[in-house]
Amino acid sequence: MHANPLTTRGAHGIARHGVTPNATAGGTPATNHTARNGRTAGLHASINRLSGAGSARNFAAHRNFAHSAALRPFLNDPWRRHHHRHLGWIGPLFWPYAYGTVFYGALWPYEYQDYDPFWAYGYGDVYEAIFPPDDYGSYVRGDYGAPAGRYGSYGRGRGGAARLATLKRSVAQSCTDEAAEVTGWPIDQIQAVVQPDQQQRTLLDDLGNAVVKASELIKSHCPTQVAFTAPARLADMQQRLDGLVQAINIVQPPLAKFYDSLNDEQKARFNALGEPAGGRPQGQQSAQNLQSQCGETAVAWPADQIGQVVRPNGEQRAKLDALDAAAGEAADTIKAACPSELPATPPDRLAAEGKRLQAILQAVETIRPKLNDFYASLSNEQKARFNTIGRQLFAQR
Repeated sequence: MHANPLTTRGAHGIARHGVTPNATAGGTPATNHTARNGRTAGLHASINRLSGAGSARNFAAHRNFAHSAALRPFLNDPWRRHHHRHLGWIGPLFWPYAYGTVFYGALWPYEYQDYDPFWAYGYGDVYEAIFPPDDYGSYVRGDYGAPAGRYGSYGRGRGGAARLATLKRSVAQSCTDEAAEVTGWPIDQIQAVVQPDQQQRTLLDDLGNAVVKASELIKSHCPTQVAFTAPARLADMQQRLDGLVQAINIVQPPLAKFYDSLNDEQKARFNALGEPAGGRPQGQQSAQNLQSQCGETAVAWPADQIGQVVRPNGEQRAKLDALDAAAGEAADTIKAACPSELPATPPDRLAAEGKRLQAILQAVETIRPKLNDFYASLSNEQKARFNTIGRQLFAQR
């Protein structure tokens, strides 16, 4: 079992992005290595160790939230202890550093799968949006760990306004850090490995510009408020996913165009950049790992538990049945977007990730109207009980 990078790398804090992207593991720039040896093979061998902006170690260090007083209480919830390599939700924050997971994962899928594997995101995150294991409303009220207060009381306790403001700032800071990470995409590393001609360098510059534009989407799709209810959390999740889909639509075409301009030898070097030491895993093993990650967060929809806790009347029961059906449809949609094997090239991997994200977004869009309809029909007391279901479920698990 791998150690949790969120907790074991706490001393590193948030790494800065001034690190030279094409530095070797020993700290010597890869371009100098090439000048000394004059051999592409030596260049590839050093860069394939991945350091600087593209380092798996930095990837984990960036995702340390122990420095945040507002987010720290939610790092050790039962869901995170079980899915230690999957960030998912941290309190009110969905998929911190998602853009790095998506784009770095497309370049180096084998290097990053032990830190925050892209393919582990799916139905389990939709489930957790609706049934969160964290009671960050109690954190805001100042009684974290105590039974939840009545619906709508968030921020009203002594010091609650200050804690709520801190929580908002923590979410906003995550977006700022994430934007910096995306602009640190290792264009220099790619250039050093591929050694493009002038025309290809222009296409690589276009790719770099697209990455910067994608980073601008980060803040535009960040939540500005802390969501405490299931409908509001799912709305935040939809906004986040919509930004991710748009970002891939911006980056994937210039990435594919640059890749298509390469000759076979350049493509081979580019593809090998993402392979682990010793070569790519065997196809059978790789496919099994991918299928395992795709289904890692699969959980059953708690229809019976909702009925027992909320005790809906006849009209509410019909709305709950519609929500149950939508949840089943959403799960099938996400499952169908799990590829049978990992594509061999970065453009194809990014396209596959886009398909998966679009499926998760479609799933959220399927559930949201039914959830909103059911939730709006509940009394305040029923809403308060519904809001506790997640903590009950994860306590049982």
